[in-house]
Amino acid sequence: MKRVLSILFLFLVLGSSVKAQLDFGFKEIVFTQKSDDRDMSGQSSSTSPEDAPKTRSVVLQPVYAYLDNGEITVYFEKVFPTVAISVINETTGKTVCSKTLLSPTNFSIDLNGEDSGEYIIEVISDGTSLEGTFSL
Repeated sequence: MKRVLSILFLFLVLGSSVKAQLDFGFKEIVFTQKSDDRDMSGQSSSTSPEDAPKTRSVVLQPVYAYLDNGEITVYFEKVFPTVAISVINETTGKTVCSKTLLSPTNFSIDLNGEDSGEYIIEVISDGTSLEGTFSL
C-alpha cells in the first residue's frame, strides 16, 4: 500500500511540474497553410474527394515557431532559398515586422513593447504560404 501511495504521489508531483512548465514556458505557434494556396478551382478531376486515396503518413511541417516572453523564434526544418516573414496586429491591421531572409535556419523577432492583442505571423516561400496566430 505504501508503494502505491508513493507512486501516486510521484505522478502528482511530476504532473504538476509538467503543467507548470507548460504554463510558464514556450508557447508553440501552430502554422496552417493559407486557404488561397488550396484553391483548386482551375483544375479538373474525375476523382471525387470520397474516391481519392487517403494519406496515412505523418506530414512534416517545414516551419516551427515558439513565443517566449514577447519574443518569437522561428525554426526552418526545410531549406528555403528566400523567405518573407510578416507579423501583423490582427486588431489594428498594422504590420509590426516584415523581413525577407535568404536561406534561414532560424530567426527571432522581438515583440516587446508591442500592444497586447491577437497577432498573425505569415511565412511565405516557394509558393508555400503558412499562417499562425498568437496572443501577446
